[in-house]
Amino acid sequence: MNLIKRIIYGLRRQWIVINSVAVYDRNRQAAGSSLGAWENLIGPAQMMAFFILMRVGFSFLRGNNRFAAGGSTDMYFNIVVFMSTGFCIAFLFRNVAIKSLSGLKLRAPLYYSRIKPLDILLALSLNDMRALATLSLAILGLVYYFTWSFQLDSPGLAISVYLLTVMMALGFGLSVVFLGKLNKWILKIIKRLIQRVIIFTSGIFFATFEIPAHIRPFVTWNPILHGVELFRYSINNEYPIPDISLSYLMLCSILMLSFSLILYRTNESLLLESNDD
Repeated sequence: MNLIKRIIYGLRRQWIVINSVAVYDRNRQAAGSSLGAWENLIGPAQMMAFFILMRVGFSFLRGNNRFAAGGSTDMYFNIVVFMSTGFCIAFLFRNVAIKSLSGLKLRAPLYYSRIKPLDILLALSLNDMRALATLSLAILGLVYYFTWSFQLDSPGLAISVYLLTVMMALGFGLSVVFLGKLNKWILKIIKRLIQRVIIFTSGIFFATFEIPAHIRPFVTWNPILHGVELFRYSINNEYPIPDISLSYLMLCSILMLSFSLILYRTNESLLLESNDD
């Protein structure tokens, strides 16, 4: 019984530390921005609106209804839900991974011995997770309000996909930070890959079942695509997800996070010297 109490106390104390650093980061950003505390929401919302307009434009050029997702995906989602679900998962990975790659921008909390580099990275991830989760829920709420319908078939799966994406992004970012100590060009190359190749193969603009079977292996290697498609499936269980696997997403997330924590355990001091380019 005492062991359980100590574990609960330790987890609670750890949560207080991470949440406090997260609040410090939000206040710091709010003080340095004309948008204040809304910057974390408005920035991603603007980028998502741009992607939605791109998809609407392509659909219009093909002669489709401007509110359909385009192609055969309009049988399951309208374009706003389709794009926002892909964006909120893919950019959750992008934001968390890039912040991990960039090292520690919040050095002030490190003056407190109780706060470790990993606590800061977790706090930054918590802020991104909250912002994108709030954005996705707000968009779904607005769409369901105006269409007089509500659908969320598997909320537990949706939450699991969010958490697994954060785990994978944090593990990926930490791993590459330590590898980047060998060569700074590794960090620059990986950042470009995250922002271009990985994002454009993550399923924001397309559905897996629309891709011919012989081409799918060229995109299903990307675990982010599995997260995006599983998140869409959690909203509508009739949405087809061929070659998409929750176990693959879990395996990638656990392996990546485990590997990064081993590196962190043996090389924690290196994070204090990490700077973004």
